[in-house]
Amino acid sequence: MSDDEYTAKVSDFGVSRLVPLDQTKLSTLVQGTFGYIDPEYFHSDLLTNKSDVYSFGVVLVELLTGEKVVSMDRPEKHRSLATYFISLLEEDRLNQALENRVAKEGDFEQIKGVADLAKKCLT
Repeated sequence: MSDDEYTAKVSDFGVSRLVPLDQTKLSTLVQGTFGYIDPEYFHSDLLTNKSDVYSFGVVLVELLTGEKVVSMDRPEKHRSLATYFISLLEEDRLNQALENRVAKEGDFEQIKGVADLAKKCLT
């Protein structure tokens, strides 16, 4: 999508809500990819602005790492890309998480800034 000035707009991070047209309240049935859904949703059954922020953080991490959102190839506690990425940042192992092209061609300070933004979105 883009606006009238052709500025790219990112939307739909993998979660959608089914809301009957005759209802104004947001009791919703959520459909989407597990790795994009805000973990708080599973406790509250409510999607909030924070849910969108979380999903955006997941997209940033995908771009930085080139990894799948959910992977059975990672150990069980790190199957979610979000938890895996946060653990690598906490262990000061950002370089290990980066997709090769990002690591080779990117400016590390800018990459670190994006990684920090992603972490804020995910926590």
